[in-house]
Amino acid sequence: MNKKRWFWLSGIALVVIIVIALVANRALTRQSNFETYEVVSTSVVKTVAANGQLAETQLLAYGPSEQPVLTSANGSPAIPAQFGLSLEVTQIEVSVGNKVSKGDLLFSYRNQMGQSTRVKAIASGVVRSVDTAEGLRTSGQVVTIGSNKPVVSVFASEYDADLLGLNQKASIELDAINAVFEGAVISIGQVANSVSGIKQYEVLVQVTKIPAGARFGMSATAVIEVDRADEVLAVPMSALIGETPEVEVLRDDSGGASVVETVTVTLGLRGDSLVEVTSGLKVGDLVIIGVKGDVPAPSQFGPPRGAGNNG
Repeated sequence: MNKKRWFWLSGIALVVIIVIALVANRALTRQSNFETYEVVSTSVVKTVAANGQLAETQLLAYGPSEQPVLTSANGSPAIPAQFGLSLEVTQIEVSVGNKVSKGDLLFSYRNQMGQSTRVKAIASGVVRSVDTAEGLRTSGQVVTIGSNKPVVSVFASEYDADLLGLNQKASIELDAINAVFEGAVISIGQVANSVSGIKQYEVLVQVTKIPAGARFGMSATAVIEVDRADEVLAVPMSALIGETPEVEVLRDDSGGASVVETVTVTLGLRGDSLVEVTSGLKVGDLVIIGVKGDVPAPSQFGPPRGAGNNG
C-alpha cells in the first residue's frame, strides 16, 4: 500500500513539474518571440527631403554695353544675353577661371563713334566663360562672371511646402563626392514649378562653406529639419495598433510570467521614425513592435490611418 501511494505521489509530483516547466517555457518562448522597444527619453525629429543642385547665386553676362545682364540665378538654366548693336571687341583682359574683383577691367570694345570703351566688373566673382575673341564684332556676351557664392537650390513637393520655414536647419549631401555639410533655409518659392505633373516649390539653402571637391552643378539632397521635440517619450511608428491608437506592452504578472497588456496612448509630434507619446507609457516600458520568425502576431502592427509623416 505504501509503495502504491508513493507511486501515485511521485506521478502527481512529476505532472506538476511538467506543467510548471511548460508554463515557464511558454512564457520564456513568448517573450523571446516578441521584438520590443524600450521606452526612453529621446528626441523626435521630423524632416523634409528635397533634391536639387549646388549652385552659385548669380551669373552675369558682360557685352558691348555699359551694364551686364543677369543670365542665371541660383542654378537656373543660363540664357545667352544680347546687347543690341554689333560692335568690335578690341581687347580681352581675363581668361576662364580668373578671379576678379569689383572694378577690375574685363575687356574693351569700340563704340559707334569709334571710341574705346572699357568694361569693368560690377561685382566680385570668377570668370566662367569667354565667348568671343579680340578683333571680332559681337552683339552678344563677351564674358560671363559667376558670383562664386554657394547656395543649394532644391525643390520640395506641394505636400511638404507648408512644413517649411525660413532659418530651418538643413543637412546637405553631395552624392558625387560622398560629402555632407550644413546650411539653413533662406528662401521658399511662392510659385510652383510642374515637374512630371507634380507641383514643386524651389527652396534655397544658404551655406557658408562647401567641402573640398565640390563643384557647382553637382546633384544635392537637402534634408530639412521642420520640427523637433527633445527629451520626450517616444515609440517607433510600427508599435502603434488600431485607430485609438494603442500599443502592446510586455509586462511581468504577479507570478513572474510575461503578459501582454494593451495600453491606450496619446500622441504628440510624429517624426520620421519615432512618434512622441505624451501619456500612457513610462520610461522602461517594453513596447512590442513585432514578432520574430513565423510566430503569428497577436495584432496588426503599424501606424493607424492618417498617422503618416504629414498626418
